[in-house]
Amino acid sequence: MNKKFSFAQCAVVLLACTAIVSVGILLYMHRLTNTLEKETLLALQEFAQQDAQHIEMQVSEDLDLLASVATAISVLPDHTEAGMTPFLKAEKNQNHFKNMEFATIRGTSQLDNGEFLDLSQEEHFQKAVNGTPNISERVTDLTDGANILVAAVPVFQDNQIIGVLMGTRNTTDLGKTLDMQSFGGAGYSLLVDADGDKVVESFHKNAVSGLYNIFDMPDDPDHQLRHQVLKDFKDRKSGTVKYVSQKRGVLYISYQPLHINDWYLLSVVPEKHIIKVTQSFLTMLPVLCLLIAIAAFILGSYMCYAWPILRQELSNPHKD
Repeated sequence: MNKKFSFAQCAVVLLACTAIVSVGILLYMHRLTNTLEKETLLALQEFAQQDAQHIEMQVSEDLDLLASVATAISVLPDHTEAGMTPFLKAEKNQNHFKNMEFATIRGTSQLDNGEFLDLSQEEHFQKAVNGTPNISERVTDLTDGANILVAAVPVFQDNQIIGVLMGTRNTTDLGKTLDMQSFGGAGYSLLVDADGDKVVESFHKNAVSGLYNIFDMPDDPDHQLRHQVLKDFKDRKSGTVKYVSQKRGVLYISYQPLHINDWYLLSVVPEKHIIKVTQSFLTMLPVLCLLIAIAAFILGSYMCYAWPILRQELSNPHKD
């Protein structure tokens, strides 16, 4: 004997099916959210790597440029201050350095504006006079007090080092290299050393300015960020951390070591941006699924109601 389904039974079956579909949708949304978050973090790491490469390329170009000028200096007939000043002025203007100076092996230097400096105790001078091209940490320009970076290369003559050629740039020059908008303008980068001291800071609207060390942020009184990344900094490892800022919310910070001094490139993106990106993908998905479920419920309900009548009509086709 055939047992007919009542409308209530059909409704229960359809509701159960709708519940199963809804659970499936929720699980899919959760998985998609995690996937999008991982993709965003991967993009953040790649952005940090690209910025690190840009900085390394800029520094390498400056050192190569200075090495070429040093070669030209080595063949000049006059290495006195009077003979060097016009040459350095011309090179500075052509190569867009803030200043260029030649220091003797004793560390005495005359700037292209005629001012004398003693650079014998500066680390970048000491490295270069011992034969190692290098760029300094962030130092203060002795002429105007600005923050600068100094690229220094040895000058050879007859295979002997006769002095050091230096070219300076404001830290803001490298800051412009980092001032590339990422993640729809929500992300930014900055350059620090392994102790967290800023080498080049970001001018992004969301970045904390006016601090010398990133571990001294006022919204991180427990030094949470220091505990999360300092060991990796010392070990020259890269990574990504989730940092909770009291004022700026949750931030994702990707850090990448450079092959320059002990510098690190940090790229930062707020979690709210990741959530915003995720929501843009998911907003229409539950609405669409809900509409499909409602349509299926209505269609199923109608079939449960109309099928017995239709079956009776089909079994009695000649009944008036």
